[in-house]
Amino acid sequence: MESLYRFLSPLMIHIDDVLLDPNNPRFAELGDGADPIPEVRFAETKIQRDAYEKMRSDKFDVLELKDTIKTIGFLPMDKIVVREWKANNNGDRKRYVIIEGNRRITALRWLLDLHRSGKETFNDDQLQNLTELEVLLLDQENAPETALWILPGLRHVSGIKEWGPYQKARAVFQLRESGSSPQEAAQSLGLSTRAANRLWRSYLALEQMKEDEEFGEFAEPKLYSFFEEIFKKPEVKNWLEWDDGVRRFINVGNLREMYSWISGGIDDDDNPVEPKLSEAKSIRDLAPILNDPKALAILRAEDGSLLKARAKYEADLPEEWQPVIDNAESTLNNLSISTLKNMTEEDIELLIRVRDRLTSVLADRDKLLA
Repeated sequence: MESLYRFLSPLMIHIDDVLLDPNNPRFAELGDGADPIPEVRFAETKIQRDAYEKMRSDKFDVLELKDTIKTIGFLPMDKIVVREWKANNNGDRKRYVIIEGNRRITALRWLLDLHRSGKETFNDDQLQNLTELEVLLLDQENAPETALWILPGLRHVSGIKEWGPYQKARAVFQLRESGSSPQEAAQSLGLSTRAANRLWRSYLALEQMKEDEEFGEFAEPKLYSFFEEIFKKPEVKNWLEWDDGVRRFINVGNLREMYSWISGGIDDDDNPVEPKLSEAKSIRDLAPILNDPKALAILRAEDGSLLKARAKYEADLPEEWQPVIDNAESTLNNLSISTLKNMTEEDIELLIRVRDRLTSVLADRDKLLA
């Protein structure tokens, strides 16, 4: 893989010459991004205004960033990265599209809007700080295509304002589709190969759902986490029969049943149906039920639920669980300071899963008693 620094050069530009990216991967968090906007329309006033308003959503924490810049000024310690807008005309001034820095540009424009409306007042030096920007320009003609994903990915997959799981998965997918090996895609984004492969498979699984005639309309990025959980549970992955060779689940009958459980769908009278699996972590409770015909039949019943199926499974297959819990508690009590300091991301993820599992068990017990 080529060194990207050779394709980046410093450039001074005015904030008015910068275009927010209306196809920003972050917008998938808002249920958007399925239909990309053509590059030639990027500079249209409404498209830029829409992108600006989306970036000001609470999900992206731009308000906090705006307040920080207001207090200490804009410190370009990490350079904004841009590329030339492909629709530039020879007779017009050049415009640039943001590759990395949409949050910072939004925060700067927010402050300038407040200044123009009289709600904030900045002196000439402050205004220059907010409008005259030193950025890095990507030589897109010579840089590898993967640069458009690696540059923001390095910052947001494991960086300052972390991308959600769907955005990470999409970045891995794009890198691999551009010719990167699984190892190169993972290393480019600061991920382990194992984690990147799981993201890749989960993204492909959601894309497969989009192709389904009945359930495709429900295949939104918010369902991505269900597929990530599926690949963490071998029982569920095997029940759906994932095939790396064709990059799909091949048990269509079980797969469409899974779609109905996670999305609900529409009944014969065109009324929405509540999903039987209300959150991604429900996949963890589903895993053992798939190998128990009686419990699975309860889940499949018209009035069936995961809670009822789980209760049947546990009644038929009681476990001697207390010794296991006692042993786990003893192990956690004896963790050394060194072990705690050197925990990996996978170690922390395991502890979080245990914590969530205990919370869910206690909640399920309360529901059963009620």
